[in-house]
Parts: sequence; structure tokens; C-alpha cells
Amino acid sequence: MKPPINTRQSFSSADKTKIILVIIFLGILGVILVILLAFLFLGKPLSFAALNTETPVIPTMFIPTPDCGHPILLLGSSTFQIETIQPAADGSLSVPSDRSGVAYWVTGTNTNYMFVLGPTLENLAIMPTITIGTPAKVTWSNCNSTTYSLSAPQPGTLNGSTLPDQSADGITIFFETDGSGAGFVFKGELAEEQISTINTPSASEIQAEISLLETTTSTDGTTIRVGVSIHNYGASPFTLSSTDVSLTSPDGTALAITSREPALPKEIGAGATETIYFTFPHPSSPTVTLKIFEVEYELEGY
Repeated sequence: MKPPINTRQSFSSADKTKIILVIIFLGILGVILVILLAFLFLGKPLSFAALNTETPVIPTMFIPTPDCGHPILLLGSSTFQIETIQPAADGSLSVPSDRSGVAYWVTGTNTNYMFVLGPTLENLAIMPTITIGTPAKVTWSNCNSTTYSLSAPQPGTLNGSTLPDQSADGITIFFETDGSGAGFVFKGELAEEQISTINTPSASEIQAEISLLETTTSTDGTTIRVGVSIHNYGASPFTLSSTDVSLTSPDGTALAITSREPALPKEIGAGATETIYFTFPHPSSPTVTLKIFEVEYELEGY
């Protein structure tokens, strides 16, 4: 009887060493092939993220701010450069009488813009060309613009009462016809607004919501008490001072604050809301304008 066949092979120590060397060689050859394929298909050596410790450089994108140059007022087909004038303490206005092509913007008229044109022959020659519906377009340096449709002119006088109500959007254009302040007033309603630049407030800019709470008259009728709520929705505190608050009659007369609750100056923290009461002498006019920072309220019926 034949002995059973032994299917297990025995390898000598030398054979085992040869086999191990062959496996190592094949492994190295496989790695080299992978690297060669990477060069072939990618066109550059492989990069290993685990070995790259450098912070990637992200390019900065610069968005240019639109610049339309000097602000202008366009009346029909006539162009005027815009410059500013400040009302006098009594509310009166005065513009140079010898400058053509300039429209003087009255500071403080930020909702219903007011422009005054001096009594030059060139300016007066343009006035008859303005008819009902003539467009008046204001373009500022940041390229934002507003267009208004003008109404028929009305005779007027250049004084404090000429300043337009700031409770609604609009435009008021005064053509002065002589040095006495007489002239004609054109009023316009907003027809179109084009926004090219949205201004992002800086950290130092006051960002506040101001609400009128009440207006009451004292029992003896000599003073009025005005309450307001001021909410600071910005990221930084700001301070309210007496110079930031005014009460003005239509003729430009300012009424001085007689008392404040709490006392001013008052710091209002970020996210905080303060209620402040002001006491003024009772106005002789039926209406007055309360201004806090750049916010205005027309008060009446006190």
C-alpha cells in the first residue's frame, strides 16, 4: 500500500528570504508605478494634505466705491453744481447774487431737499423753460440719485418760512429774482430713486431709533414737556448732549431747553433704550420742530 501523498510543501530558510524580497520589490515597484501615473495624468507631483502645513493664501477682493464727482442738480436740460449754505440764526438765507450754474442746497433739508438759485441773468433765463412735469434730478457724489416731477411756480420770499416740511420726500427749488429775497418757488414730488451705493455705518456712527412719546403743557401754560425714547441698536455706546437737541419755530427762532430728565450729557449703551424728557418754554407759534441728532418731529396742538 502506498503512503498518503503529503500536499504541504516545506521551504528552506533561503527560499523564504527570497520570497520576502520579491514581495518587497513588487511593493516598491507598485508605489513607483502609482507616482508615475500621477505625473502622467495630473501633470504635477502628488501633494499630500497631511504634509502641507502652510495656510492657504486667499486673495482679497476690492469693490470700488462709485464716484460720480461733484453732486449736480439737473433741471430739464440745465445742469447746476450743488454747493451748500447754512441758514442764519434767525432762519434767513443768503446766496451770492453773481454765481450762475450753482444750486445752493440748504443744510438740514435731507428729506425734502431745498435748493436756492441766485438772481443771475443766466439763472433767470432758465426759469421760464420749467413747466409742469419738468423733471428735477439730484445726483450725489456716490452716484445715488432722486428724480422729481415739478409743479407750477408760486411767488415767494427767501426767509425761514420758505424751508420745506421734512416729514415727506420732495424737492423745493427757489429762484431768487432780485437782491431783496423775492422770487419763485417750484415744488416737486418724488418720481424715481436710484441707489448705486448702500452706506454701511461704521462702528463710530450713531445708530439710533428715536420715538416721540408725548407732548404735554404745564398747568400754568408757560412750558411744554416732550418725552422721547432713544434706542441704541448699534454696536457702540454714544452720548446725547444738549447740543444734539433743538426746538425751533417756523420763523427759525430756537427755544432753549429749561430742564432735562435725566441730566445731559447721557451715555446710551449698545442695545440700551433710554426715556428722556425735555422741558421748553411754551411756543408762541402753533407748530414747532423738534430735532434730535438728524431726526425731526413737527409738534402741534400743545
